Amino acid sequence: MIKGFTRKYKPLDILSEEEEEAIHRGALYVLEKTGMRVEHERALKLFADNDCLVDFDERRVRIPPGLVEECLRKCPSSFVLKARNPDQDLMVGGNTVYFMQGMGMRYVDLDTWETRPATAAEHREAMIVADALENVHLADGIFFYMERQGVPPVMVMLENLASGLRYSTKAEQFGYQKDCEIFAIQMAEALGINLNPELDTASPLTIYGGAAEAAFRYVEAGIPIQPCSSMTMGAEGPVTLAGAMTLGVSMVMAWAVLTQLIKPGAPMSIQHGLKPMDMQRGSPRFGAAEYALTGAMMNQMLRRYQIPSCPGSGFTSTSKKIDYQTGYEKSMGALLSALSGGNLLIFQGGSCAELLYHPVLSILDDDVAGWIGRYLEGVTITDETLAIDLINEVGPIPGHYLNTEHTRNWWRKELFQPKVADLEAYPVWIRSGKQDALALAKQRMEKILTSHKPQSLTPSQEQAIEDILKDARVYYRSKGLISEEDWTTYMKTLDNSA
Repeated sequence: MIKGFTRKYKPLDILSEEEEEAIHRGALYVLEKTGMRVEHERALKLFADNDCLVDFDERRVRIPPGLVEECLRKCPSSFVLKARNPDQDLMVGGNTVYFMQGMGMRYVDLDTWETRPATAAEHREAMIVADALENVHLADGIFFYMERQGVPPVMVMLENLASGLRYSTKAEQFGYQKDCEIFAIQMAEALGINLNPELDTASPLTIYGGAAEAAFRYVEAGIPIQPCSSMTMGAEGPVTLAGAMTLGVSMVMAWAVLTQLIKPGAPMSIQHGLKPMDMQRGSPRFGAAEYALTGAMMNQMLRRYQIPSCPGSGFTSTSKKIDYQTGYEKSMGALLSALSGGNLLIFQGGSCAELLYHPVLSILDDDVAGWIGRYLEGVTITDETLAIDLINEVGPIPGHYLNTEHTRNWWRKELFQPKVADLEAYPVWIRSGKQDALALAKQRMEKILTSHKPQSLTPSQEQAIEDILKDARVYYRSKGLISEEDWTTYMKTLDNSA
């Protein structure tokens, strides 16, 4: 089991008890008065069978407050994500904080800052780096490089998952798309793991059929799900933070009800991302202060319900480069997420509004994750750490602490050591080529790719994964979702990457 970081003090509360209750009651009223649009026949029937008011023509479900609160109570407060290596299992919930590999559609060239679809080799390298980074606790092989050279869009998630399982032994994130969860569940069962699949809500107040169908499949397979309550404030939700939170909590509640009606006691966490719209440009502001603030508010609401939280604030920036803006937007969001009760923090590697990913950025972000983790772990107060006898022994100047056993015993335990920060004195920095953190991160990436060898799948596991991929290719080709032209290119790509 990976320890992660333990938040050793009371989480930060943004809302008073009265404000928290007002949001809770408002969300209950929204579900009872207006309800959710659920575009899935089986889900509608399940709601109807459990005393919800269902309009099958409009696909509208109005949920009574008592049922909502009953289902919230049934949600487990923690659960285990099983990794390929059991030593890397995660216990999600409580005061434990884990960091998760970030998201980004495309590979970015660090010289031109232009993006393009990634190659199989680039996806593999990014996974190897993530496997090596000590503060990437949950791998996410699918949500970075969602555009792959020579891979049909319908197969990208499964090819990415297979690559993630081959080149990392950590627990894996997943999702859903055009039935791909059928094959993802088969991969998980073949390796004796589970997954952490994200399921989307369409704001306002809508669950599409694909997400609902995936929920049934995952929950019935015993896999914990991660519904996502997200919106762009001022477009898909109210522009006020309180209004957006009320809408967001309504959608959380709806997912809790559906999950517990499918299987009482089924584990789930909630991913959330309530970000403002840039009213001058018409685009979401992923690095906004308000994004971090709504993330902290939702963390507090989820602590009320004792449901593990996966905040989105800090997982990306609006900047197009790995620069100062990327650093402060991601770091401030992640720090507030950690302080306010987040359990799974999406973080390392992604930027530019989810459009880009690079393993060099994941290396830089990993230092930030370590910094935040050190802050969360707090201070150890004992007779030894107070060092009163030592202080009296050393006395005033010319006394010092450099040669004491106490310093030798404690400095590594007490002091966080970043891997790629520029820590040199100025003259040394000049002599060593004036290298900045970005240059040092590039060097660390090269070193990792040379020295880190992830544990391989066994031959039988590799065969199982490949057989499942072959079945998926046949399935999607038979449904007309892979054209003959794309199929020819795909086969050549697979041959070249073998």
